[in-house]
Amino acid sequence: MEYQEKKFDIPELDGISKKSVEEHLGLYSGYVKNFNAISEKLIEYAADTEKNAHALSELIRRRSFEFGGMRLHEHYFTQFEGGAKELRPEGALAKQLQKEYLEYFLPYFKSIGNMRGPGWAILYWDPEAKQFLAGFTGEQHQGHFVTLPIILALDVWEHAYILDYGAAGKGKYIDAFFKNLNWSVIEKRFEEIQ
Repeated sequence: MEYQEKKFDIPELDGISKKSVEEHLGLYSGYVKNFNAISEKLIEYAADTEKNAHALSELIRRRSFEFGGMRLHEHYFTQFEGGAKELRPEGALAKQLQKEYLEYFLPYFKSIGNMRGPGWAILYWDPEAKQFLAGFTGEQHQGHFVTLPIILALDVWEHAYILDYGAAGKGKYIDAFFKNLNWSVIEKRFEEIQ
């Protein structure tokens, strides 16, 4: 099955330029195309696994990277659809965040995003332990809490902010990200996995 590039209805964002969003969407498009191209090559190379062992191993590694980039960007861009909406204090998500983090969730999560190096700050939900796990993945196919659904995805690779804020502007970009976040999308993700 060939994966299709998704289209997102992203309004004008405060602090994240239209040009930056367009470039970022182009990168997402590349992940979808690369995943499909690699998947096609794997079928061809599988005809002779002994001859193509090295190529197959490299393609299999690369395919998970492309898939992670595709899916994480789909989570990321969806979070802006419908425009900025605040987290409802009476909602289940806000109550659980308050229970686990008190008022410290945003500073804590932002500090994960501000860690040195590119990657993703991700908030997961562990349905078995009934708790959040926040983490960082430098490579989008490594470092995940395996099997846990993603609640919130913050892209902190340089491509997400360099056009608007320069190489040292990650913190300003993270503030802009949260200013534009549609928390109802995050709340819906949380509700759907309960």
